[in-house]
Formats: sequence, C-alpha cells, structure tokens
Amino acid sequence: MLAKRILLILFFGSGTLFAGNAWTLPKEALQVGPWSFSGLYGASFNQTLLRNWNAGGQNSLTAGFILRQSAEFTQDNWAATQLLDAAYALNFQDGIARKMDDKLEYNLRIDQILSGQPLWKLSAFGSFKSQWFRGYAKPNEPDTAYISKFLAPAYALGGIGLTHKDAFLEFYFSPVTAKYTLVHDARLQSQGLFGLLPGESLRQEVGAYFNVRFRRTFSDKLTVDLRTNLFGNYLASPFSVDVDSDLLFVYKATHYLSITLRTQALFDRDVAVKDSNGNGKTDAPGLQLKQLSGVGLTYNFGAIK
Repeated sequence: MLAKRILLILFFGSGTLFAGNAWTLPKEALQVGPWSFSGLYGASFNQTLLRNWNAGGQNSLTAGFILRQSAEFTQDNWAATQLLDAAYALNFQDGIARKMDDKLEYNLRIDQILSGQPLWKLSAFGSFKSQWFRGYAKPNEPDTAYISKFLAPAYALGGIGLTHKDAFLEFYFSPVTAKYTLVHDARLQSQGLFGLLPGESLRQEVGAYFNVRFRRTFSDKLTVDLRTNLFGNYLASPFSVDVDSDLLFVYKATHYLSITLRTQALFDRDVAVKDSNGNGKTDAPGLQLKQLSGVGLTYNFGAIK
C-alpha cells in the first residue's frame, strides 16, 4: 500500500489517492509513514479572439501554471523539509510567443529539533534557483540574442544556521552561507554577466543569509504566502544585501476556481538592469518587479511547509 501511494504521488502531481472504486482528492496533508505531503497547483488561461472587429485589437492567448510542492519528513528529533516552487507562463500574439513568467526553485532543509514551543531547530539549508527556458530582452524581435536560459544563470546556496517556527511564521538565519552563481553558456560567459568576469563560468561568495516565510489562510477563502530571502556578501565592497521577495495571494471563488495575484521583487547588485549613462546599455543594478494575476483552476491540500 505504501509503494502504491508513493507511485500515485509521483505520477499524479495533484496528490490524488485511489479509494475503493473512486478517485478522491485530499484536503489535509497526505501522510505516508514519517512523510507529510502538501501542495498547491494552478493553471490559468486568457484568450482574445477577434474577427472583422471594427474597434480594432489583436488576437492573443495567455496560458500559465504555478506549482508549489512540499514534502516534510519527521522522526524523533530530526526533520527534513523540501519545497519545489515552479511557474511558467506564455503569451501568444501576432505569431510571437512571449515569456511572461519563468521560475524553477528547489529548497532543502535538514533540522535537528532543539526545543518545543516555540520551536527552535539547528538547520542545514541548501537551495537551487534557475529558469526553465531562454529569455529575450526584446521578444518581439525573433533574431534578438537571448539574455538568459536554463543554468545561465543558476544560483545555489548552502549553509548552517538556526530555524524558528510558530503557527504562521518561520525564519531561518545562517551567519555563514556559501553562494554560487553558475553561467553554463559560452556566449553569456564571454560578456561577464551576473557578477562574473568575462570568460568565467562560476562565482563563489560567502556571507550571511536570512529567510522568512509567512503563510496563513483566512476564512478558508484567502491564502497569503510571503517568502523573503536576504543575502549579504562579506567580501563585497561596499557591503550590500541582495533581496528576493515573493508574495502570493490565492482567493478561492469556488472549490476549484481561484483568483491568484503574485508579486516578486528582486534586487541583486550583480545584475545590471538600469541605464545610468543614457547610452542604451544597462550598467547598474536596480529594483526588479514582476506582477502576475489571473483567474483559473487551483487545487491545494495541506499547509505548504
């Protein structure tokens, strides 16, 4: 029975279970021995179709998905938490596909419980972040060279610290964390992007890392999920802090139909996004913002750890 449940989890991402002669969807976290599984899955679509429309306009189709899958292992005074956070969205207009969202992130934390309430843990943390496909500065010009792709860049973090957790809030702090920036593409390497020197493929930093997460559901309708990561490089001069904050609102209009709003804010001193000289070339860091909203099908069960 245990093997059967694991196979169902792997092949049916929504966490469906076979019970008797009918398929049922769990509402609470799915327990498999010492493992606890919970998830949030959503898909949204938006279409505009015009034909002989006198007022004008353009045909377009936007489709995307969001996935947050959590798996937590607890036994005695040890715990392990995994989180897969993925999203992708495309807009099709005038025969051109434009990427609207692209995120691939995996986090793993191994804890040794130190005390009860409030819960304190000694933690080892690791994370990986990249994107799925190529990104273009000017997607409406098909010949434009890409500015990013899978593993270019990719970021990996690893460190040891303390975790504190209560009912809705959890934070992790590590005074010594290693950060790696990987650019697995010869053309992008030659440009010296993402804090690397021209020709380099890997950069290592050492600094302090802080992660905080707030997640709460109000009246079984509105779910708020806020995640913020801060990293300060001890070796950088002047010392500065990179910020990555992600805020997700999910409002359940019906059992499956939901309204989602997601906002992400980034600041990385090693990524140039501003033209400070007015010469048409980006040469300075700045605040990066992304906001996506949509109405579509959403299913979640359990509480994402």
